[in-house]
Formats: sequence, structure tokens, C-alpha cells
Amino acid sequence: MRAARLAWDLLRAEGPRGLGARLADRLEELRRRGAERTVSLEELTGKGGPVPVLDVLATPLAPRWGGVSTQFRARMEEEARLRPTALLSPENGRWMLRTSCEGAWRRADLGAWTPGTDPSANPREAIAAIREAVRIVGPRLVNVEGVSGWAPGALLSLAKEGKKLVLSLHDFALFCPRPNLVEEPALRFCGYSRDAGRCRSCLSATFSLPARFVEGWRTSGEELLSSVDAVVYPSDFLRRQHAALFPGSRPRCERVLPPAAPRQGGAAPARREPGTDAHVPLHVAFVGAYRPHKGALAFEELLRKVPANRGRTVRWSILGSGDPALLLRAKRLGAGVVGYYRAGGLTRLLCRERVDVALLLSIWPETFGLTLTECRAAGVPALAFSHGAIGDRVAAEGGGLLVPPEDGPDGVARLLERILSREVVIPPYRGEEAGPSPARAASERGDLYAALLADG
Repeated sequence: MRAARLAWDLLRAEGPRGLGARLADRLEELRRRGAERTVSLEELTGKGGPVPVLDVLATPLAPRWGGVSTQFRARMEEEARLRPTALLSPENGRWMLRTSCEGAWRRADLGAWTPGTDPSANPREAIAAIREAVRIVGPRLVNVEGVSGWAPGALLSLAKEGKKLVLSLHDFALFCPRPNLVEEPALRFCGYSRDAGRCRSCLSATFSLPARFVEGWRTSGEELLSSVDAVVYPSDFLRRQHAALFPGSRPRCERVLPPAAPRQGGAAPARREPGTDAHVPLHVAFVGAYRPHKGALAFEELLRKVPANRGRTVRWSILGSGDPALLLRAKRLGAGVVGYYRAGGLTRLLCRERVDVALLLSIWPETFGLTLTECRAAGVPALAFSHGAIGDRVAAEGGGLLVPPEDGPDGVARLLERILSREVVIPPYRGEEAGPSPARAASERGDLYAALLADG
């Protein structure tokens, strides 16, 4: 009943196209699994011998689980062309261990997986799965891809066991169990709060935690950063911010390696310029997951604030899935909902829908922004708040305009009105590259791992 109700809500909110795209992704997942050979634990490595690197994900390797899984899959497929690989990740309530060697993929069941709902829960089951995977495939290095879903103290115990350990960070999970730092129940960015009472009140809205829990979490996070062999960040913004949040940490090795954008097959779409015909509505689209922390409520305010200006109107759209209730509310306010798109499909969708301006309105400082990479590939300019990696990238790469976060939706509305009246022209993107290719991302990883393993 719950699944049927969700499907009905999604159909009402996103229409048949969005539901069809979801179904296509699920079928693709089944096809990928069908291409893998299920074997015993002893057969996993086949004739390839020990695998040099074990990758670990805390979420299933599927696009619907978000950007970490999406960008990792693009890189992993390229790494599998270069060397034997191993991946531990959850799937359908089980820990699955996959290996690849010379194009052959194998998989084996490593035991039950219980999704973490409470950061204070005992992590022994998950850590035991990592230890068992290390025993089976014999890697010399373990890469934890994304630390959201892991307790820093649990990962710290792994760092002290002798294997080389790399942390690939994607958010602020070492600083807080709520990795996007959106304060509950106010739904606002907390500003990296260190106020113990405020943090306890926020986390208590979701979790039942012991006293001084978050203080211990951050202490373990700082020690972990100093204990691992390397820390990888997707942006220099995230590197700088971790240095500020954990001033006592002394990472042995740090690298900034931007992720590759996921790409679907076929020829790349031709880049296009924003429409300039004053008689044609300016197509402005919210891009990405339509949820409060991504700016859904800010977009809702825009729908009420931006009037027709000097004869030119706005056509509003939402390109992305999200909260069905919020999507339906936006529809009632006049926005069209394109809904869910398949991983790597945003660039084509932006071109197909002839979007003139993309809105990236996250209320928290994003740590990279794959959506911005795909906007750039489509040649579609962006309006965003001037914080986080997206603020850094728009300032450095052009192709957009920034609004101070404190100006909120009113600031975005004023900027849009100036664009409508031609008082402001959005600058073009500078440079040619929309982001590293999966092959380049895999090569850069390989270089890092080779350097770490050469150290003995």
C-alpha cells in the first residue's frame, strides 16, 4: 500500500514522463545486476589475485540515492577498465561485495544491512562488513566514498588497524550527523553552529542522542582527519571549510579532485544562447532535487514575487524530482513540473526544454554541484546564492550571477526582474571544459592511489 501510494503521489506531481524515467532507471539497475555473476566469497577475486583498492559506499550504488552514488559509478566504470576493482555497498537489505577483473563482474552476499537511522546506533555490523571485505579481497588501501552514514569513531577504529585509508568527503558529515547543516525544525542553514544547546535542539528534532554527543562526534572527526592516509575533497571550498571547522587536524595528504559529471550516451547537445525575443517568455527552471534544503521553499516564494516586467513574462519549470506535496504546491502556483530525470540526462533536458536560466537555490553551501556542471555543458546560465562551491565556481567560471544568501528569494526576484528588463546581462561561461571526464577522474584517482601505495 505504501509503495502504491507513493507511486500515485509521484504520478500526480511529476506526470507519466517522470514516472517513466524512474522505471527506466530501475530496469537499468536490474540489467546491470543481471550482467554480474553471483559467486561464493572464495571465487570473488577469480584469477586476478588480490585487488589493490577496496571502495566502500554507505548507500546503494543507484542513481536514486543521490549524487555520491551517481558520480562514483561514472568513475568506477572507468577504473574497472584500468585495473581490478572491489566495491562494498548495501543493496536490498544486504551488504554486497562486487569485484571486476578484465571486464568480468562478480558479486557475493556479505550479510545483513540495516539502514542507519540513528547516528548513535552501534556501527559494529557495518564495520564488520568492511573487515570481512578486506579479508576476502586483500586490498592494500581502502577508500571510503562519502562519510555520511558512518560514525567518525567507527572509521577511526579502521584507521588504526594498519590498512591505508582514504576518506573521500562530499559533505559536512564529520562535523554533524546532519551533513547538509540545515537546522531543524527551522529549515535554515545553521552557519556551522558550535552552540551546544542549539545543536542539541536541532538534532533532537530527529534523533534521540546522549548528552555531549555532537561534541564527541566532532572530536572523533578531527582525530580521523589526522589519522587517515589521505583526504579527498571535490572542491577547494570544502577543503578550506574543513580546515576552519577542524583547526586541530593535520591531514597527511590532501587532494582536491572534482568529480566527473555522469553522462548518457550519444552525441553532446549543441550549446545554446538564452532567448532574447521580448515576446517569448523567459524560461526559468529550478534544477535538481526539489526539497527544502535545495531551495524549494525559496522557489515557491519566487513564484509569488516575480511579476510580468515590461511586456516580458516568465515561464516557470522544475527539472527534478522531490517532495510530491511541494511539487503539487508549485504546480498550483503556475510552475510546470518535468520531474525526475535519469543520471546524466540533465544536459539534454535543459536543451530540449529550451531553458534560458537555471536556478540553483540551495540554502546550504553545496560542496561541488553536479547540476552546475551539467548546466555548463548545456550552455545554460545559472542564478545561485553566493556561498559554497557553487558560489566559488560561478565567480571563477562565469556563466551565471550570484545573490547574497542573506538577500534570500527577494534578492533573486530583484535580479530576475533586472534580467527581464534587460538592465542586467548574464556573462558567458569562461573556458571550454564542463568538468573532468570519467576517464580523467579515474586517472587522477589512480595517480593518488599509486603514490600512496608507493610509500609502503
